[in-house]
Amino acid sequence: MELEKTVEKGITLARKGEYVEALRLFDEELCFTQNPSAMSYYAVCLAKAEGEYDKAISLCLSAAEREFFNPDIYLNLGRVLLMNGQKSSAIKSFKKGLKFDNKNMEILNEINRLGVRRKPFFPFLARGHALNKFLGSVLSRKARFNL
Repeated sequence: MELEKTVEKGITLARKGEYVEALRLFDEELCFTQNPSAMSYYAVCLAKAEGEYDKAISLCLSAAEREFFNPDIYLNLGRVLLMNGQKSSAIKSFKKGLKFDNKNMEILNEINRLGVRRKPFFPFLARGHALNKFLGSVLSRKARFNL
């Protein structure tokens, strides 16, 4: 029970952006090793505070193997990948997280912040082709106003 409280406190600190404190808390009792979600938050702290990107990515992937259905793990993996300059892999990770929770606001905010484009309406035509541009704008307006 004490371990669970430590994990919760560490995750809360990581979510607030207090990475060094969360890292110290996670390291005290190595409590992150028992909880895949905590392991992914530990990885974000490790990447932010110490720049250990390879180790952080490895920890997130290990957490995803243990709890593949947890969208927070894919969110954290995507954040670490972004810090390491791997934008396309990060987007894939965010999209995988959305498969398990398509309304996860944190993942949606990350994707919106990146400005990820949808596929063109007609993939066999160039993105700048008049048909793709026209249909894209119509569909965008439709989605925005939920018509």
